[in-house]
Amino acid sequence: MTRTSSILLTSGGGSTTGTISGPRNKIDVYCGPHNDDVVSSSWSDWGTSANYTWTKPSNINADVPLRVYVWGPGGNAGGNSESYGGGGGGYAYKEIAVASVNNTEAITVGMPSTNQNNSRGAASSFGNHCSANSGNDGANPNNPSGNPNSTGENSNPQSSWYSGYGQGGIGVGGDINRRGGQGGYSHSCNPGSGSGGGGGSAPAPQTTLGHHDGYTGGSGYSSYQCGAGASIAFPGTVNYDTWSGGNGGAGTAGWGAGDRWGDETRRSAGHGGAGLFGAGGRGASIRGYSSNDQARPNLMPAGDGKGGAIWDPNGIILGGGGGGGGLTTTWSSARTHAPAGNGGPGAGGGSVQGYGSSNNGECVAGNGGVLGGGGGANQYNMSGCGGAAGGAGSSGWEGEPRARWGWCMGGTGLVVVTYAVT
Repeated sequence: MTRTSSILLTSGGGSTTGTISGPRNKIDVYCGPHNDDVVSSSWSDWGTSANYTWTKPSNINADVPLRVYVWGPGGNAGGNSESYGGGGGGYAYKEIAVASVNNTEAITVGMPSTNQNNSRGAASSFGNHCSANSGNDGANPNNPSGNPNSTGENSNPQSSWYSGYGQGGIGVGGDINRRGGQGGYSHSCNPGSGSGGGGGSAPAPQTTLGHHDGYTGGSGYSSYQCGAGASIAFPGTVNYDTWSGGNGGAGTAGWGAGDRWGDETRRSAGHGGAGLFGAGGRGASIRGYSSNDQARPNLMPAGDGKGGAIWDPNGIILGGGGGGGGLTTTWSSARTHAPAGNGGPGAGGGSVQGYGSSNNGECVAGNGGVLGGGGGANQYNMSGCGGAAGGAGSSGWEGEPRARWGWCMGGTGLVVVTYAVT
C-alpha cells in the first residue's frame, strides 16, 4: 500500500524526534504496492510497479528547488539455485528547479521481481528526471541495466565479486548516483549443510554519510554459516562456526556481533549493531539439558533493533539498531527455536543458525529496516525480507521467494519528494 504524506514537521520512529533546518516544509513519501494488486484472496504477486502522480502545488515556492530521493527495489533471495542474498536497490538524488518541473510528474515505485530468484525488479523513477534500478536477485549474475558507470566509477566493481551474483542496483540521472550493496555469498546450497547470505543494503540518504553506496550482506563462507543483513553504514557479519548462533544485523552506528563458544545445549546468538538513535537488539540464547520440558524455560528470544528515524523536508536521518541474531538446536528429544530480530530504520536483520545437518531448523531470520538488508539463514531456516529498497537474505535450503507468504523477498522501491510552499 502506498503511503503518501505531506507534513510540515518531522516524522520520527520510536522515540526519535527532531527537525533539520532549511527552507523546505513539505515531504511526500511513496512506498509499497497498489492495494488493488493484493486484495484478491488468491493473489500471487504485487505487480511489477506502482504508478502515481505528483502534482505541483499552486502555492509552491519557486525560489526553492525540489529535492528528490529515488531508490529501486531490493533483490530477492537466490533460493535453491544460488543461495546468495539479494542486492540493495540503486539510489539517485537530484535537486530540480521548480521551473523545470511539470505541473504533474509521474512517479514509479518499482517492485521486486515476481516470485523469482534469478531476475530483478522494475526501476523506480521521478518523471524523466532521475531513476534507480533494482538490485539483482541472488541467483542473477548479470550487470544492472542502464549505464553501469552512472556512479562515476570506471567499471562495475561488483561484477567480479561473488561471480557477480546478487549485485546492487544503480542510480541514473541524478546529481548523485549510488550503487546498492551486494547480497552476501553462499558457500553451498544443499539440505545437509547449506549456507545463506545476508541481504545488501540500499545507499544512505543522509549527507553526513556522503550519500555513499550500500553495503554487502554477510556471507556464508563455509557449511552451516549464515550472514546477517547489512545496514546503510556497515556490512553484515557472519557466525563463526557450527556451534555459534546467528549474528546480529548491522546497525547504523556499529557492527553486528557474534558468539563463538557453545554446544547443542548451550548456544548464544550475537547482538545487533548499535544505532545512531538506539541500541541493537539482544541476541537469542538457549540453555537446557535433555528434554523439551527442560529446554523451554531456558530460551531467551532475540530482540528487534531500537531507535528511529527523522524524515524531515530538509533531510533524512535513519538511526536504527540491528536485529539480534537467532538460533535453533536439537538434542536428545528436545528441539527449540528462537527467531532473529528485525532491524530498525536503516539497519539489517539478524541471521538465524540451526545446529546440525538436517531439517531441525525451521526458524526465521530478521527483516531489514527501511533500506536495510534481511538476515540470512542456513538450511531449513527462512531468511528475512529486505526493508524498502533492501535486499533479501537467503537460506541454505528451502527458502524460495514468495510474495504471497512473505518469504525471502526484496523490499519495494521508495521515492521521496521534498519542497517548499508559501
